[in-house]
Amino acid sequence: MLPAFPAATNRIHALETTMFRPTFAFVALTAALSAQIPTTTTSYPQESVQNNNGHLVPFGCITGGSFAEGHTQVLILPQYLPGPGAVLTALAVHCQGTLSLTYPSLNLTLSPTTITSLSTTFANNLTTPVPVLNAVNLTVNYSSNSWTTIAFTTPYVHDGVSGLVIDIEKVVTATAFATMSTTSNPGRGDLPPMVHTFGTPGSGANTATVAMYSASTLAVQLEWIGVPTIKLKSDPFGTGNNQFAVGGSIDHTLQGTPGSFFVNLIGLALNNPPLPLPPVLGQFWVNGPTMNLGLLPPSGSSTLAFAIPANPGLAGIYLAFQSLTADLVSSSAQFTNATDCFINN
Repeated sequence: MLPAFPAATNRIHALETTMFRPTFAFVALTAALSAQIPTTTTSYPQESVQNNNGHLVPFGCITGGSFAEGHTQVLILPQYLPGPGAVLTALAVHCQGTLSLTYPSLNLTLSPTTITSLSTTFANNLTTPVPVLNAVNLTVNYSSNSWTTIAFTTPYVHDGVSGLVIDIEKVVTATAFATMSTTSNPGRGDLPPMVHTFGTPGSGANTATVAMYSASTLAVQLEWIGVPTIKLKSDPFGTGNNQFAVGGSIDHTLQGTPGSFFVNLIGLALNNPPLPLPPVLGQFWVNGPTMNLGLLPPSGSSTLAFAIPANPGLAGIYLAFQSLTADLVSSSAQFTNATDCFINN
């Protein structure tokens, strides 16, 4: 259980009297490591697949073909993305059914961006488009119990500072009802909504130039190489079936190079703009007290699990997380992405 789980700013800063503040002296550590940087993942906005909110347009369908074609764009803000050197090789989505779908056409295009909300004109959001997948007759086997990965044929190199637009042009053979999870329970209204349009087979909706609708953003898991990352998981708890609920729990997972020294940070806000902290790579989003520190095990993954006190007064509190690692393979210190949550009843 996280000591003195914060109910207000003064409570979280009180943790500093009993926990270490982050220090960067560890960059001088001299131990040699031979492990390679593993594949790491970020989950937007979180890792749980126990989610009741979903949407048909990005990758799903319904029998009868009403949503057989779709054009969707998702915006991920820069704080949720890792630092420089990150190479994005795949995305994963969560289908709320176990089934197979065939896509006669599935095109994915990514673009760095500085925008904070999406235009309804699709091209306006793709300032530097990078096609990462142009698939024909692609069959994807979905499971309701896990994320399903869709691998890119062309990796995307992230600059470490920009946001990310994900453009999805879909034509699917509509043989079943399939919906993909969005945000979380309850929904995250603070995150930029996705924009989309859809149509029946042959409508041309997959290549539409203008979005007709907006909705809660698609939940995605992104697979990276070359960088440390963090993610949160909180399954539904209590009568409200909410994630990050009072009385529930949070799993905080850091992934990176085995043997790296790490510091896990928690705060009540994000630095806006993020602070520079040379020679540490990446952006410093969470200037808060230390939750814990240690060395990443041989698996390259470390999970800190803690309970949320069953105190209704905590509902509504915003928590932000970020980690810092000293990777002795690359002889560098680097911030992870940030991630966040609201505590719910």
